[in-house]
Amino acid sequence: MVVKGDAKSQKTAAYLKTLIKDIYDDKNPDKIITIGGDGTFLKAVHLYESILDKVDFFVFNTGHLGYFSNFDIDSINDLLTKINSDSYQCSEFNLLEYKIQTGSNTISGIALNEVTIINPTRTLMLDVFLNNQLLEHFRGTGICISTPAGSTGYNKSLGGAVVDSSLEAFQVTEIASINSRIHHTLSSPLLLSKKHEVEFKAEDPTCIWITADSKSLTIENFQSLAIILSDRKVKFVRNDISFIERLKKNFI
Repeated sequence: MVVKGDAKSQKTAAYLKTLIKDIYDDKNPDKIITIGGDGTFLKAVHLYESILDKVDFFVFNTGHLGYFSNFDIDSINDLLTKINSDSYQCSEFNLLEYKIQTGSNTISGIALNEVTIINPTRTLMLDVFLNNQLLEHFRGTGICISTPAGSTGYNKSLGGAVVDSSLEAFQVTEIASINSRIHHTLSSPLLLSKKHEVEFKAEDPTCIWITADSKSLTIENFQSLAIILSDRKVKFVRNDISFIERLKKNFI
């Protein structure tokens, strides 16, 4: 279990432990229950990212929104039945894979929701490449690259599209781009299929900030960021909540 620190989440975890028949193993689990909100779920994904192909996530919401959450206090008996009977189905969410190149180092990682590249202190200047072909010269605050699962997060607040999480695609959305008679960008979200790679190259080595879900990296002497939609996936235990119901519950 990965549990948020508030009293409600801790109490729920203690209660579930008394009723779950499986042996508790926080080192090499095959089922992971996250209790809290979306942030707790994302934390768990990164805690266990080395064994994601072996684990199934049960996401229990004790917060207010919880877009990823499939279970709450009203469906706690359903959660227990699924775990104790080993009878359940999973949806799979694609991950992003990123590779950051600095003057002296390469940093690799994954993200479930989004990766952002940003400079809030000065205009960020990037050459944007799609499959090694120059697309545009970007000027602005930054760029958000999101999965379908993450499309309802930061991407949505930037005016990006909400994407069905069953699609194998990812989205590139600009953050406060500068467009004038001299500088031009696409200025709309770009939805890409899995076969594409997008790369952002600094026109001059610079200091920027890159986030991957809740992880934040300060990158000195930044040179490039390359991103693809990974073959790796997160397995997420389903209940009867449809994509439409999830959208209505959280946003409408």
